Amino acid sequence: MPTDQPNSDAQAPMDRLTCQQVTEAIIDYLTGDMQPETSRLFTDHLQGCPDCLAFFNTYNSTVRVARSLSYDDVPDEMCTRVRQFLLKTIAGK
Repeated sequence: MPTDQPNSDAQAPMDRLTCQQVTEAIIDYLTGDMQPETSRLFTDHLQGCPDCLAFFNTYNSTVRVARSLSYDDVPDEMCTRVRQFLLKTIAGK
């Protein structure tokens, strides 16, 4: 990802987002908690930055999968094995 630095002139209007700004704002974009102009800058950046687009797609997919899971989806045997592993690890065995 490019290492663009944000515009240091606070009075100048923002005309683009840096890779860092995009990665920090992904959750706001996905939840719709972003101003329309910032959302436009966000999508403009994704269209021109394959690294950020790949990161965004991976993040978005991870969120969707995590939301689709429920505790009922994890078999009891798996829970038991994970608990046993964690207890052994904590005990230092």
